[in-house]
Amino acid sequence: MHEPYKMETLPTEVFNEILDQFEPGLHELPRANPWARPRPYKPEHIDSKQHFARLRLVSKRFSELAAPYLFRSIGLRFNMRSFGRLDRLAEQPKLAKHVKKFVYLMPYLYVEGKVETSARSPGFLKIDSDPGTQDFETFRADRAIRLPNKLRQIMFEDREPFYYPTVYKEQQDVMRGSYDLFVLKKAMKSFTSLQQIQLLSVMVHKDIVLRNLASSFDNWEFIDCRWIPACSHAVETLLLAILHGKPPINSFSSPTLSPQSLLAISSGVQQSALASFKQLSHLEVTFDERPDRSYLDTATTHLRGHISPISEFFRQFCACTVNLSTLYLRFTPGLPVRLPLEDVFHNTVWSKLRILGIGSWMLKAEEIIGIAKRHQGTLKGIRLSEVYLADGDRWRDVVIALKTHMKKLDWVSFQDIGYEREYVRKVAYIETYSDTSSEEDEDDSLEMDAESISSSSSHVHPSQAGDDVIYGNVFTSSEDTGILSDTSSLGDSANAGMGSLGEREECEFEEDLEDYGLAVSQAQRKHWERWIVGRNVNTGEPYTRPL
Repeated sequence: MHEPYKMETLPTEVFNEILDQFEPGLHELPRANPWARPRPYKPEHIDSKQHFARLRLVSKRFSELAAPYLFRSIGLRFNMRSFGRLDRLAEQPKLAKHVKKFVYLMPYLYVEGKVETSARSPGFLKIDSDPGTQDFETFRADRAIRLPNKLRQIMFEDREPFYYPTVYKEQQDVMRGSYDLFVLKKAMKSFTSLQQIQLLSVMVHKDIVLRNLASSFDNWEFIDCRWIPACSHAVETLLLAILHGKPPINSFSSPTLSPQSLLAISSGVQQSALASFKQLSHLEVTFDERPDRSYLDTATTHLRGHISPISEFFRQFCACTVNLSTLYLRFTPGLPVRLPLEDVFHNTVWSKLRILGIGSWMLKAEEIIGIAKRHQGTLKGIRLSEVYLADGDRWRDVVIALKTHMKKLDWVSFQDIGYEREYVRKVAYIETYSDTSSEEDEDDSLEMDAESISSSSSHVHPSQAGDDVIYGNVFTSSEDTGILSDTSSLGDSANAGMGSLGEREECEFEEDLEDYGLAVSQAQRKHWERWIVGRNVNTGEPYTRPL
């Protein structure tokens, strides 16, 4: 009589097939357009991380089978608990070897006030006798700020410990003695299969409330949270850790990288890091050039004060990244920069470049045509997002040039493209109607801003129960569906590309498709995308409508 069949006797391949059901798309082949295709469906009630963690407790073999799934994607938060877990993982080579993606969630760093009490009105925020210490309790008790009751309750709820000094202390503990750098170096040394690094900014509700409150004052020099020093610290420690551990990284992405943070990195670290960029094949970065405490005037957004240093950094970067196959570079959505394209790309030719993306930029037609023609022998896909042509140029010329010279293109994505005059008109309209609120509504608007940002944001991670808001990840792609997989959510923006995938197909365009140099409609974008490649990418059917 045969012995009862045991699951542990199943071949490893069969087990992998079963476990793959919790991670749809895990072994999917690279996509032609990484931004346009919908992500594999995964039921929201399935928490694969918990399943894999429990499976490891069943037996030794199950533990070995589940480990590659559980530790494939690792997220790090900027607190002692998270760094402690990373430290313990780095000490176990058998587990650390499974890490392929590392996601660093960097919070806005809290900074101390530096203004003497005499410089402020009586009763406002005071500084202790020690100029290096912020009096958080005085800030909570001060009524001169005149916060609405609901907003005050959000910021200073009656529970201990008080949120702001607690977070400030924890951040200082993490950085004290370069503890975070020590753990990161240890991790990068042990992650022998690491391929992807992603840097994200993260804020909790109270951070958003404080930032909005500070932004409503002309001068705010007290308890504060800022992204530029946080980004600078994260980038420099990551670079130093990578130089130490030398993991086989081929992909880096960040949806909120501050260009000021690059300038703050020491020249020695910059030079050493540039040499390690040769192995990169995928780079996807959104530069957020806005200062921490004020909103840039959209009419003059052109990186004043640091064009030359940034340009020099990119010149060296472009010379080093010889293996790039995917490059997507954009600036802050909604704030296109007036910056010559070649001040960034320096006429570089990447011999292996397959996908090129440019976003949030005001350019001339010849600039777009020029960089495309330099790569006409290799490019399979082009993405232009929030690109506005200068007055006098026409998108029709760009479209014809791409059709004529780019014979190897499989797809083209035009998302929210337009003209400079069109953008300026929209900005003027928004500014005009944004100043119509009355002073009586001002307090309520402060309160509503904080709540609406938290509740309506599409970047809230479900595991954080609505507490954390991750910014700037609209176009960040990833094939992972484990920890922090939602940071790759493309939302509506992705559906605009690749023939507007995900939108209802229209048999015929009803409106005039002629380019008059004034504005670009959705129908025109669809028409041009299909006309360039000669087919409807969604259906594969030939597209024969004339330009």
